[in-house]
Order: sequence, then C-alpha cells, then structure tokens
Amino acid sequence: MASRASIGSFSFPSVRGCLPPSLLAEQLAFLSRITSVLGGVVLVSLFGTVWLTHAAVKRADIVPFVADGGVFGCEVRTVSEPPPGGGLMKAQP
Repeated sequence: MASRASIGSFSFPSVRGCLPPSLLAEQLAFLSRITSVLGGVVLVSLFGTVWLTHAAVKRADIVPFVADGGVFGCEVRTVSEPPPGGGLMKAQP
C-alpha cells in the first residue's frame, strides 16, 4: 500500500504524511517533558535572582529606610542642623 500524504497548512501537501496516533501521543509527551524542564529552569532562575538580590543587599550593608518610617528607600543623613526659627519661611503674625 502506498503511503498517503495528508493535507497540511494552506492545503499544501504535508512532508510527514499520515502519522499514527501513538506517535503523535509520544511527541506530545516529549513536548510536555520539555515544557516541564523549561518551567523548572524559570523557577530556579527566579529563586536564584531573589537569593542573589538578598545577598547583594546584605553585603552592601544597606539599611532600607524612608523619612516617614517606611521600609523602602535610602537612609537620609543629616548634613547640618536646621537654623533656629524653623528654616527660611517665617510665620505670619
């Protein structure tokens, strides 16, 4: 019996011909394993990035600080004391 060619995309003859369902199932299982491996690589790289960020912040000895007492930003260092009277603007009587 001669091999039959299936109709591929846009009605062009398919190079692969007709494939048995078991072969297609094996190909889908193989692609599923590849997808799982790539998903694992993404998760490992995500956790690695989080760990490296934590290690870099810890090694740089950065204290996350905001003037209003929040937890983000950089610590503001006082250069000099403010002038007496509260600064440039005077209170109106």
